[in-house]
Amino acid sequence: MIDAIQQRVVGVLVEKELTVPDSYPLTENSILIGCNQKSNRDPEMALSATDLHPAFLGLREDGWIVRVDGGGRVVRYRHKVMERLNIDRPQMIVMTELLLRGPQAPGALKPRIARMGLELEPHAIESILEALAAHRPVPLVERLPRQARERDERYGHLLGPRPQVSAADTGVTAREDESSLPLARPAAPRSESALERRVAALEEELAELRRVVEVLRGIAGC
Repeated sequence: MIDAIQQRVVGVLVEKELTVPDSYPLTENSILIGCNQKSNRDPEMALSATDLHPAFLGLREDGWIVRVDGGGRVVRYRHKVMERLNIDRPQMIVMTELLLRGPQAPGALKPRIARMGLELEPHAIESILEALAAHRPVPLVERLPRQARERDERYGHLLGPRPQVSAADTGVTAREDESSLPLARPAAPRSESALERRVAALEEELAELRRVVEVLRGIAGC
């Protein structure tokens, strides 16, 4: 079981490996930026470096991530999700989206896993989810009961607790199961527009530029 912050760290490491591979493994600062990213995240978080250090320690001890020492001053991390869970790459990608955005239906997952290089139709995604639900020795996801006004059944991961979202006529609120986390104010669910996808792409480009600056500073010894 991994807590909400650890889930976000693992999800970010997998996501960035697949979407910006030139910057992988990631520095601690890059992971922090990815954790607090506004796009493709639910709930939004406002973590600090201090919040991440215990998460790194626990994930390293449990075999989720490893520290990569490249000889410079900047420490980097890479994940070991497939080895840790004994799953394949498509299953890892689907699990990553559940870690980053919470329970989702196969149709909602389709465009989100596509940005990580997995182009599948909803029925194929559902097959992956069902395989994860039947995973042994323990299931990794579960199919959730359909709620009011929902057209499709959603699936959620079973790797640990996450903020539970309850819908009401006046809006959406979030509550953390284990402890109080530095979460940004949750927003009502909405479909992704072209503008939002563009903003997400620009945020990733900005993060990449920051990583390049870090590398140049390391080379220059600044």
